[in-house]
Amino acid sequence: MTNQGIWFVGRMKSSAVYEVIEARETTENFILEDQIIRLSSDKGRKACPTDLRRVRIRREEDGQVLIFIGNDLSRTAAKIAALYKSRCQIELFFKWIKQNLKIKRFIGRSENAVKIQVLTAMIVYLLLRLVQLIYPGRLSLQQIARRINLNLMTKRSVVDLLSNTPKTLH
Repeated sequence: MTNQGIWFVGRMKSSAVYEVIEARETTENFILEDQIIRLSSDKGRKACPTDLRRVRIRREEDGQVLIFIGNDLSRTAAKIAALYKSRCQIELFFKWIKQNLKIKRFIGRSENAVKIQVLTAMIVYLLLRLVQLIYPGRLSLQQIARRINLNLMTKRSVVDLLSNTPKTLH
């Protein structure tokens, strides 16, 4: 990926064998280590002969220590941690889409087909979120999506769908 100009950041395996090329100074309290490393196992040297970035942080929310690896040697360690956090949010979004909007696979394989399907799912997600904000209650996005999905072909208002007492049409 590095040779193709693609930047990545991910979690580093605890079993990874590496040597530290350079230890960088950290300025933020939550950054425990910022290093330039090179994979030193036979398999690692063959698969990735370039220098990598290893950033070890302590997550502020729960104190958990996380270790990231990536090929961006120029950004700050804090920005690399923020990139990973953004990546996690994107993964959670797609997990929610797969679970709730029934996108198990892409219909088309072209870039345009995938974009259309993802954008459609995002629009549905945003509309559901808007309904959740307009009609505050204790329903989760999943519950709202299920109620709307079950009643797509019925003539009922959103208020009726989201009320806890089921109403029937006459």
